[in-house]
Amino acid sequence: MRIYDEENPYDDVIDDDMSGYTVVDDNSIYKLLTSEPDPETIATPIPENEQTVILCEPSVAKVSDGQELELRFSENDGCDVFASGKRIGCFKAAYVRKLKNERCEQLVKAYYKSDVPPMIKLIFGSGVPVPLPELQKL
Repeated sequence: MRIYDEENPYDDVIDDDMSGYTVVDDNSIYKLLTSEPDPETIATPIPENEQTVILCEPSVAKVSDGQELELRFSENDGCDVFASGKRIGCFKAAYVRKLKNERCEQLVKAYYKSDVPPMIKLIFGSGVPVPLPELQKL
């Protein structure tokens, strides 16, 4: 008995056990046996250049959405956030330590994101430098 698929209902050119079937290479088991691509041709992922962070101790009256903010890092893993010279909040010390470890000496700009809870959008590449972590200063 011969079974045909819908794409090739009258394929009598090849007379063997697989006549009438269509091979889809994407589903082929032989595709799994091919060699791995050269690791030099695989691109490494581009690091993210934006992060959104929850603002702690917010006091955001009269701060507009998208307004550029000023970040002031302190020695004891603190970071106060200012808008037009007025302190509007801070980042948690744990996040500041993580930021210093992952992004030390990278430049960063901050923008206010009007949301609930209030958030800060950090964009890396320009602005103030993220300071070195305490361990690297020794």
